[in-house]
Amino acid sequence: MHKKYIKILLLAFFALVSSLSANGFKIQEQSLNATALSSAYVAGARGADASYYNPANMGFSNDWGENKSEFELATSLIKIPGFSFDVPTTNQGLYSKTTLKFEKSMDDIITTMKKIFPGLGLGSLQESIILNHSDPDSQIITGSTGDTNFILPKFFYKSRTNHGVTLGFSFVASSGLAMEWAGKGGEFLQDVFIMMIEASPSISWTIADRLSVGFGLRGMYAMGKFNNVVYVPLDKEGKGISLTTEQIINLAKHPEALNILIPESIRNGVVGDVLKNDFVSGFLKIFGLNVKIDGCTTGGVECVDWGALMGSVTSETTNLYGTSKVYQKSQGSDLSVGYRLAASLRVIDSGMLSIVFNSPVKFDMSGEVKALTYVGGAMGNVLTTAPLKIAVQMPEILTVAYAQEFFDKRVRLEGVYERTFWSRGWKFNVTPDFENAKYEGLSGLVSYRDVWETQGGASLKDMVGIADFGVVSNMGAGWRDTNTFRLGATYLGKKTRLMGSIAYDAAPSPQDKIGIPDSDGYMVGIGAKRNFRGFDFGLAGSWTYKSSMSSMYHSGGLGGLYIYTASLGYRW
Repeated sequence: MHKKYIKILLLAFFALVSSLSANGFKIQEQSLNATALSSAYVAGARGADASYYNPANMGFSNDWGENKSEFELATSLIKIPGFSFDVPTTNQGLYSKTTLKFEKSMDDIITTMKKIFPGLGLGSLQESIILNHSDPDSQIITGSTGDTNFILPKFFYKSRTNHGVTLGFSFVASSGLAMEWAGKGGEFLQDVFIMMIEASPSISWTIADRLSVGFGLRGMYAMGKFNNVVYVPLDKEGKGISLTTEQIINLAKHPEALNILIPESIRNGVVGDVLKNDFVSGFLKIFGLNVKIDGCTTGGVECVDWGALMGSVTSETTNLYGTSKVYQKSQGSDLSVGYRLAASLRVIDSGMLSIVFNSPVKFDMSGEVKALTYVGGAMGNVLTTAPLKIAVQMPEILTVAYAQEFFDKRVRLEGVYERTFWSRGWKFNVTPDFENAKYEGLSGLVSYRDVWETQGGASLKDMVGIADFGVVSNMGAGWRDTNTFRLGATYLGKKTRLMGSIAYDAAPSPQDKIGIPDSDGYMVGIGAKRNFRGFDFGLAGSWTYKSSMSSMYHSGGLGGLYIYTASLGYRW
């Protein structure tokens, strides 16, 4: 088995969030303000949620002109409407070619006998046997999903500013999804559960209410479980599965296995004619070809003396062509740490310029993969169970924002430019522990353990290894750095805060290649917050729309991601 095979696991992990939540592996809309403003909330970040979006701003007065401790509890409902889509198939079908090689003496006997008795079908033993195991899919296949809804809780806090120092803390679920995909086109993801949470303590230092710098430590936990199906191309050179003479003789101990292995054309010829004709079988015996077990009267394959016949076989090779179907179940999890740096400069009295840098975060997930490989035809299916290490690097993000207040600071406009460095560093680094992997034959010939546990020849590992997993691992390559542009407007009344926004988020994955499905996102957001005796109550919504017409994955309309957030805050 090629180690690149396990990269498919991570591709599914990335594909889920990149195609259906925010572009790439991120959900920026965490707090109520950020939901309403489509995350055009950096330079204008105030209060408890500044601990997450811009720690440098924690030291400035909040939107009510106060220097107080604050917390905010927020809950987001994320909804993905069901949709259908068309994708190119990867299932090329599967067929095999089996060839038996005999010792020269036996080969000569078979050649002679097929001339004397041409109707017996003995010549089939010297020919390559071609069998079709599965048909390819049509060029384009359809997949679909049902409606998906899930809830993510969040918490934000900041302290009062004392001597220019402010402390903060945030806890967010930066990603989470449980989703089932249906149809041939949905097999690649099928059944997925993903969760990523982040806990971040932060601190800021503010100088003369003019300049402030902030730092946050990001503790992140990621885990994922999913089931999916992939069709893996087989070795283009036609690498085959070969059995040794010892393995072939062991097969002779299992008449029911031979009934699977020997094609019907041979069974009808050799078994159907020879075993029913004592004269013919006796004549063959003169030439040293013992094909019949004395005393066996059933006339079935169990009456063939396969031990004598197959003992003269020097090799058996089965070549498989097309794609092998692999059904896999996997899981992994890890805890990692990154950081967040921020700086803000007040421009005159009504403007704010901010820069925020989120570091890359590396995960070394530990887990397990179970892959059921459909080897094909009589060979059956092989289950591989292996410990798994998946190294993932979340990208670094650089954000530059400017907020300007108008009309006696009643109206704030903010523009945000965000650069996500998807292309930097590695995205996938997978290390399955094949030294300790377990291979188990579940059906067909591979289920006969005494055959495959002999020395030399084919093994279950060899069978799985004929697949060219390197071809599949190219899916997901070529991600590029992306730009996101956000624009938000906020009305600040004495008791009421109203917000609205628009944004554009570019897709990191190539649009003209088969791989992880994605397309550019267009966002709008609205929200309101009401103050009552130190408490803040708010509701907000963000709607992201995606068109698949620019990518190879066409759904025939707009895809959607909807976020609805409610919050409760308190200041003291």
